[in-house]
Amino acid sequence: MSIENTKIYPINTGWCESDLGTYMFFKGEPGKKVQIPVLCFYVDTGEHKIMVDTGLPDAERATKYHHSCQKKDCLDSPDELRKLGVEPDEIDICILTHLHWDHTHNMKKYRNARYIAHATEIRWAYNPLPLYYRSYESPMLGIEAPFIGCQFELAEGVAEIVPGVTVFPTPGHTPGHQSVQVETAVGNIVLCGDAVFRYRNMEPRPEEHWRYWVQQRFVSMIDGWQSMEEIDRRADFVLPGHDDAVMDHPVYPYEGMPLRERRKPVPGAPFYFTGI
Repeated sequence: MSIENTKIYPINTGWCESDLGTYMFFKGEPGKKVQIPVLCFYVDTGEHKIMVDTGLPDAERATKYHHSCQKKDCLDSPDELRKLGVEPDEIDICILTHLHWDHTHNMKKYRNARYIAHATEIRWAYNPLPLYYRSYESPMLGIEAPFIGCQFELAEGVAEIVPGVTVFPTPGHTPGHQSVQVETAVGNIVLCGDAVFRYRNMEPRPEEHWRYWVQQRFVSMIDGWQSMEEIDRRADFVLPGHDDAVMDHPVYPYEGMPLRERRKPVPGAPFYFTGI
């Protein structure tokens, strides 16, 4: 693998309605709705073709069981991939950041791929807390989750999947969430899944003395904050899971892409964990 050739292509599989106060931001604006994209990513290392998450189902199913959804001009991830000139059968690895409904649909259409998820996430997805039946499309709802019947390779801890592509645990949004670090010619780009919903989540909220304005949708806010610090420690650039600004560029890295300062100190907004 040559990191000079590694490219990351964002794919928007549709738009879902979300609440700024109950999902997007801790102590955000409850009741205020926003349309967010549901993103997955195609990573081409030159040697390997990798999908990171696989996106939404059709709008009817998404709206019935989850959130109000519109596909607009977006296609399912296999068809969006074909627009990039890549057939789904060419994908050799699917890395799942987590197994929520909006990150796993159409995964079986990548028929030649190895499926990789965190071991904790597999256990949780097959036996979720009742509050998360919808998130994992539990059979209690009378439907079948997209990951049922798939054979997974289990990641635990930090693991190199192929040279230049590493997963690392970022629990909080789910117990077994992981993010994906991709080495590129300009530095490490971290695909955050739902550990980071929006770019704004990584920024401080000085009036509250928060180093990050974290999302609201956590199973563990303590784990979630620590995961933000770990992403901050690793990433020269972040690609969140639900920010429309990601689609401003068709490929990453791009010429002139600004890099972030890792663990940048912000007066009055301290880090909580040290030594990471």
